[in-house]
Amino acid sequence: MISVSFQAIVAPPFNEGVLRLEMLNAARKISRQIKKDFERSTKTWSNKPKFVIDIGFGAEALQMGVFTNDENYARVSDGVEGKPRVARGLGGGKGAKALKIVPYTPKTVPGKLDAREGGEQEGPIIFRRYALEAGNIKERKFDTLVSEIWEEKLPEELQAAIDRAAVKTGYTF
Repeated sequence: MISVSFQAIVAPPFNEGVLRLEMLNAARKISRQIKKDFERSTKTWSNKPKFVIDIGFGAEALQMGVFTNDENYARVSDGVEGKPRVARGLGGGKGAKALKIVPYTPKTVPGKLDAREGGEQEGPIIFRRYALEAGNIKERKFDTLVSEIWEEKLPEELQAAIDRAAVKTGYTF
């Protein structure tokens, strides 16, 4: 005769604090990495914007944000419509005589997150009364580029935090 015995396996009580701590630590790590991704776009800028990390963890949701209030960064990321400009004040005396136009190579390009060397270049300086389409900046969409990077990585990072919490509380998968 075969005898079978059963032993009940009772999981330990779920510890929500461990899960919340792992998720919060993961959010901090992810936010720092996202901030570094945003900083890639300004690594060659002389006036770098300050990026701020904001993490909120309520009863229902975990929120992460990386942002800046820098006007120059917003203009480059969102783009600026160019407009004709009239020279004012250059040349001395009453009224302007010329507008100085210096050759310039952009440090960022649309569709790429990494900044490159650029700025004012050697070359002929043009003096004219009017500048055509001065100040035109094509949008770089840095926020979209960073979002595309983290679209796949974010769920994996958060799942890893959940898995670590499960192991620590005895709920291994």
